[in-house]
Amino acid sequence: MIGAGKSGVAAANFLARRGLEVILIDDKADAEAHLPQPLDGGVRRRFGTYGHDVLDGVDTVILSPGVPPSLAIVQEAQIRPIPVISEIELAYRYLNGTIIAITGSNGKSTTTALIGEILRVAGRQPIVAGNIGEPLISALDLHRPRTYVVELSSFQLEAISEFHANIALLLNVTPDHMDRYPTFDDYAAAKYRVFRNQKPADVAILNATERHSVSRSSAGRVWRFSSQEPVDQGAFLEGDQLVMRLDGQERRIPRASLRIEGTANVENALAAWLAARAAGVDDVAVQIAFGSFNGLAHRMVLVREVDGVRYVNDSKGTNVDATLKSLEGLDDGRVILILGGKDKAGEFERMRELVHQKVRAVLTVGAAAQRIGSALTGSAEIVQAHDMAQAIAWAHRNARSGETVLLSPACASFDQYRNFEHRGEHFEELVRSL
Repeated sequence: MIGAGKSGVAAANFLARRGLEVILIDDKADAEAHLPQPLDGGVRRRFGTYGHDVLDGVDTVILSPGVPPSLAIVQEAQIRPIPVISEIELAYRYLNGTIIAITGSNGKSTTTALIGEILRVAGRQPIVAGNIGEPLISALDLHRPRTYVVELSSFQLEAISEFHANIALLLNVTPDHMDRYPTFDDYAAAKYRVFRNQKPADVAILNATERHSVSRSSAGRVWRFSSQEPVDQGAFLEGDQLVMRLDGQERRIPRASLRIEGTANVENALAAWLAARAAGVDDVAVQIAFGSFNGLAHRMVLVREVDGVRYVNDSKGTNVDATLKSLEGLDDGRVILILGGKDKAGEFERMRELVHQKVRAVLTVGAAAQRIGSALTGSAEIVQAHDMAQAIAWAHRNARSGETVLLSPACASFDQYRNFEHRGEHFEELVRSL
C-alpha cells in the first residue's frame, strides 16, 4: 500500500483485518504522526526512506489517490511486473450492488450528494462515498446489495482495471491538475476511464458540450445533458423548465423546484435526474429532493453580511473553471476576489476577461500569488495579501456596501491548509470575527 492518507490507511486496515500481510509505505518520515485513523496492528510500516526491496514478495500494489504513477517505486512495481491498482479498484472487488459513478472537473461533489439525496427520498438507502468523503473501501456493506453513489477523481480512475459502473457520469472536462498530467488529453483520458467496462445495459451520461467520442469508451446507452440547447436523448433546460427527453417521450420539472442556484447547478441537477431515471427512480422523488437539497459546504455559501458587504465561501473552487462559474452569477464590478494557494498549473490568463468585467480587486494569497498577479495585471487592482487573515483584513477596510468578497481560489489548498474544507473554515472563522 503506497500512501498513508485517508484512502491508503483505510485500504491497509481493510486488508489486514482479513488476514492479509500488508506493508504501508510513505515518503514522509513523520507520516505516523499524521495518520487519519489508527492503523491495524497487523500493518507493517515503512515511513520515510525505503528501497525497492520493499516490493520483494509483494503480489499487488495499491495506490492512494495522491500518489502519482510516475513515482519511482510505482515504476519499479510495473517493471517487475506487479499489478498496480487503486483503492477504488480494490473496493470494487469486494462490492455487492449497483454503482453510480460521478466524475468531472467541476460539480462532481454537488451532483454526487444530490443523487444521494434523490435516492434517499426514494427509500433506496444509498451509500455515498469516494472522493466526496469516506473512502469506498470503508463504506462497503458486505452483508447485502446496496446502491453506491461514488464520486471519483481522475487520480482514483488512473489505476482501475475491472471497476464497472452501471451508471457513469462525466459532467465536464476542463483543464485541472496540469501539474500532474503531461497534457490535457492525458487528463481527459483519465476522466473517460469512468466508462471503462460498461455493458450494453449500462448508461453513460455526459455533458452535451463534450465532443469526445464516448462511444469508444462505453458500450452502454449514451444520454446527454445541456443547459444551452435541446438534446434528443437526455435532459436540457428550456426556459424555466427542466426537460427530460428519452425515446421520444418528455417529462418536465419547473426550474423553480431546484433550491440551489446558478447555471452550473442546473447542469448538475439535469445530470442527477438522468442518473435517477437510469436507476429507476420516479420524478416525484426527484422533484422533492430538488426542493430539499441545500448544496454543499464551501460551495458558494453566504457566510455573513457586514456593513452591506457579502462574504461568500467558495473554497471548493479549486481550479480556474470553477472560479469562472462562480463569478458569472455576480454583479459586474462589485466583487473582491481572493485567489491563490497551491498552483496546479492553472491557466490564470483565461480569467482576465471575466475578472475585468466582475472584479474590482484581486487579493492574492499563498504559493501561487505571484503567478496569479502576473497573469491578471491590468484586469483589476492586484493586492498581495500573503495569507487569508491579511486578505480578510484588507477586504474589511476597503470593501463597499453592495460588494461581495468571494473566496474562490482557483488553486489547491495544500500550501497553507490541510484541505479545501480547512481553508473554507478558516475563511468563515475570520469573517465571523469581524
